[in-house]
Formats: sequence, structure tokens, C-alpha cells
Amino acid sequence: MHDTITGPRTVGLRIAVMAAIRQVPGQVKTHALAQVTAYTEQVNRAAADAKSTTVDAHLERAAFWACTARENGASEAEIHAARLEGHHQAATVQK
Repeated sequence: MHDTITGPRTVGLRIAVMAAIRQVPGQVKTHALAQVTAYTEQVNRAAADAKSTTVDAHLERAAFWACTARENGASEAEIHAARLEGHHQAATVQK
């Protein structure tokens, strides 16, 4: 009886699955950095609104996504750049 995972017909599938799995951390990192940017922008918008009570929540989410990015290979420079982009986007919208 052939092992269905390593049998000759499934070797190509196994290689494709393993290649897809190797790409996941990079995709998570990219998404997490985008979230850092988005939440940083929301922090800035909330801070500009005297009636807003969401600054702390947005800061917490930005920190969560920064940690997630870091865990998936982002450098401190990449995280810093994502934050700067969030500040830039908020400044552009508020003008």
C-alpha cells in the first residue's frame, strides 16, 4: 500500500503546499505593516478630535500589529516606516 502523502502522484502537490506555507509569514508581515499604518492614521485622527475616546484603543491595535509584523520578520525600520506613513496619511487627510 502506498503512503498517500509521499506517493509518486502526490509529490508535486506536497511541494506546492510546502511552498505556499513558506510564503505565509511574508504575507502576514505585509498585512501587519499595513495595519500599523492604518491604526497609526486612526490614532492621529482621533487625537485631533476633542470628543474622541478611541485614541488608546487605536494605539493598542497599532502596537498589536507591530508585534505581529515583528514576529513575522519585519525589521524595526519597516515598522517605523509604516508608522511614519500612517502619520503622513493622517496629516494629508486633515489638511
